[in-house]
Amino acid sequence: MELPHLSVRNATLAAREWSASQVGLLVRVEVLVTLSCVLLTALVFLGSSRRTSRSAAFRLVVWLVLMLSYPAVSYTIGLMQSGSFHNDMVVVWACFLLGCSDGIATCSVDGSDNQARIMLNQATQVLYVFLLLLSYINSLHLHLKILLLLLWLLNVAKLGTRLQSLMSVGRERILTADNWHISMYMANSNEEVKRVYDFDPETMKGYKYVVTGEKIMRDGSGEYKLDTTDDYLVTVDKVWRCEGGLLSKAWIGSGKFRDLCLSYALFKLLRRRLNKSPLHDYDDIRTAVFFQRGIAGGDLHQDHERMFRLIEVELSFLYDFHYARYPSPKQTLIPETVMFVAAMALGLCTLFSSPLLHYTNNPAAGDNISMGLVDIWLARLVIVLFVILELFQYLSLVLSDWHKVKLLCRYVRRRSWHGHRVLETLLWLVCRATLTTRYWSDSVGQYSILHACFEKERSWILRMPIHEWVKTRVIEARRVTRRSLPVSVKRAIHQHLRSDWLCYSVMYGDRTLQRNNLQTDFEWSTSRYRYGYIGNLLIWHIATAILGADAGAGARASPDHEVATTLSNYCGYLLFQAPELVTTDAIYDKRLLMDALHHRIQQHLRINRCRSEGDMFVKLFAFQPSATNTREEAILADGVRLRSLIWANIPDEQQRWKVLAEMWVELLLSVTPSDNVSAHVKMLATGGELITHLWALLTHGGIIERPTPATIWS
Repeated sequence: MELPHLSVRNATLAAREWSASQVGLLVRVEVLVTLSCVLLTALVFLGSSRRTSRSAAFRLVVWLVLMLSYPAVSYTIGLMQSGSFHNDMVVVWACFLLGCSDGIATCSVDGSDNQARIMLNQATQVLYVFLLLLSYINSLHLHLKILLLLLWLLNVAKLGTRLQSLMSVGRERILTADNWHISMYMANSNEEVKRVYDFDPETMKGYKYVVTGEKIMRDGSGEYKLDTTDDYLVTVDKVWRCEGGLLSKAWIGSGKFRDLCLSYALFKLLRRRLNKSPLHDYDDIRTAVFFQRGIAGGDLHQDHERMFRLIEVELSFLYDFHYARYPSPKQTLIPETVMFVAAMALGLCTLFSSPLLHYTNNPAAGDNISMGLVDIWLARLVIVLFVILELFQYLSLVLSDWHKVKLLCRYVRRRSWHGHRVLETLLWLVCRATLTTRYWSDSVGQYSILHACFEKERSWILRMPIHEWVKTRVIEARRVTRRSLPVSVKRAIHQHLRSDWLCYSVMYGDRTLQRNNLQTDFEWSTSRYRYGYIGNLLIWHIATAILGADAGAGARASPDHEVATTLSNYCGYLLFQAPELVTTDAIYDKRLLMDALHHRIQQHLRINRCRSEGDMFVKLFAFQPSATNTREEAILADGVRLRSLIWANIPDEQQRWKVLAEMWVELLLSVTPSDNVSAHVKMLATGGELITHLWALLTHGGIIERPTPATIWS
């Protein structure tokens, strides 16, 4: 009986002794180098997709890759430096692996908050590689020695450039200085427009929103203000008036080029909300006209895509401003270009150098260990990976929207470029090409309170011997889904935003009731509802869910049904998973209300022994509040009551869903204005939310605060 035990023990001891030997250490280093290359490749090429992917497993894999990349590279380089073996290829692996690891900071979502830690890790790696170079300095071939020393110096220069950028111009400086410049400029530009004939959102006449080139000057009174007479200043109206062919309708995509500049100008205006800078233009009549005829204008059935694209690109600039390392249009790409050329030259020269093409193990040292072809091909793999990653990262800068805005503004300034066919073709190719994925997942979360309660009550997980909190989270997670944002929803939002003066169209549902002559029977369910707008959302959510179960096949196929159910479930998702986006006061109180409502619905289902979803909706009509009549009981009772009133007052099913679609668009827009900017910025890191796009849209429409019931009926 002891023989198997002894054999296993002997095998374990033998494996441990082999792993501690020189050959074992070399094999461990080779495996770690290969693993590090795989992690870095996956991180660079898949890292940007984690924002838009709806797969939780994919996002988890990318997050694990990000978390493992730095420890893997650091441990590998440290093992190389402390290893007792000698192999000239080790120093090649270390130098180029150090260069590859530069992409980790680029792909980190929260790199802006951890730049000091990231640069400290990179500085430690640079030191380890330098010590490794010193230990191999006598055995390396002269050609290889020079190339690797130059590559190490290049990595030091990259680290120094990044440190200088972090120390010299930070985000806070931009928010305090540049935002002040834009705020003062917008305040002064309001004085230049006196009549309605002085502005036109279709041609951007009178809309001098700054794109690039703002400079500060002192006027005769000694006050500082933006110099509007400088030809270097590029505004939106200058872009639209540009006579160059690249920005005319003759070129495919010229409209998107102009919109790119407009999105950047809107980003500068939106950026003022990050540090509560003055918004002098929010009550300007030009703002409302620009919103309705400029952003939300155009064809009623087609230009919804342009409206959402403008805001998506604008929010992509906001994302890059917080999480990425793209240089602004004020900065030049010359340092990045010089480093890129140097990196490519060093990588290719090393790859085709004589020591690597005719590699033989140096027998000068007695402790030389070599794995033959494995060493040389692993070195070539790391060098090729380094070249590919450098090319990918540089093209990401050149083809970024930031650089495209810079090129387009330079094209607007320099009339000598206009009509130059070769130059215009090159600019067109650069502005049309892209390497990055979309910044928005173009999807919305879906959560139905009634269906979630039924799922929890009927779930087999309840019978498992695990903690109650775990059961609850597992069941609720199963009911939270995501779906692509339907085109019908985009069109409905677009139609609502351009249909009427904006200040009268976002009123917690009252305008929808007025348009359909329903305010007499339903006014209790909107702005005058005693539980506030959260209670308002919940009762309409419950009523819509019950009506959805009663809808016929024809109604289910209609766009209005899709709009109403999608936005109803999206608001349920926001209240359940992201209440900070729809309310800034007493968030915990709203969570308690949701929990209490869940518990009361489940209790009703349990008492009435509901066996199916159809049975659940039937039994809900019999719900009666208890003697205490708590908030959650009143909300559930009013939701059931609202369903009955809608059914009785709007007998035509198509008209019923048309009203519900209009109501849900207005309800969502009513709760969108918010001062919780940080919550919206945080959501950008995970693909963004529809309500964040609407928040930015309404900001440009002059709506930055929610209307109160007192102002609605005045």
